[in-house]
Amino acid sequence: MKSYILVLICVVTFFYHATAQKNLVQNGGFEDSLYGWNSGGGAVQTPWDFKSGKNSCAIVTANTDNWVGIDQVVSIPKKTQNIEFGAWIKTTNVVKGKNDWDGAIFTVVFLDGQDKQMGDGVNIVRITGTSEWTQTKRIIKVPEKAYSFKILLAMGNASGTMIIDDVVAVKVD
Repeated sequence: MKSYILVLICVVTFFYHATAQKNLVQNGGFEDSLYGWNSGGGAVQTPWDFKSGKNSCAIVTANTDNWVGIDQVVSIPKKTQNIEFGAWIKTTNVVKGKNDWDGAIFTVVFLDGQDKQMGDGVNIVRITGTSEWTQTKRIIKVPEKAYSFKILLAMGNASGTMIIDDVVAVKVD
């Protein structure tokens, strides 16, 4: 009887690990400062408001004249057809600039083998105003010949505060 239980545990463990997907985003919870993220300033790690763990990323802007944010370029695993992108986002008093696409944004851009943008970016979410923690998710088909993708989290020509946590990109073929 004990051997049957042991075999059952091994089978369940195997199937669990076979179906579990790895997050392609490095430091998506911002537990290690902004390691892995490109930032031109304006984004900081914060322990004051987070969805999980001990930290998150805050982007705070005072005017609607600039794009302030972070990005990360990630290689796409071979034979990937679809990727689910997600993040938890919270906003406070986000006021967009003059364009409809301005605001607190989460966008994905696919890149070819020479790091050239392929087509338009795919907007996961654009938020204005004040919102509590909201999980954003979207499955996107990977374009043919895409080599990598860039995740962009920014206050795009917007003022206010955007807080981000638990950024993920998972292969979902």
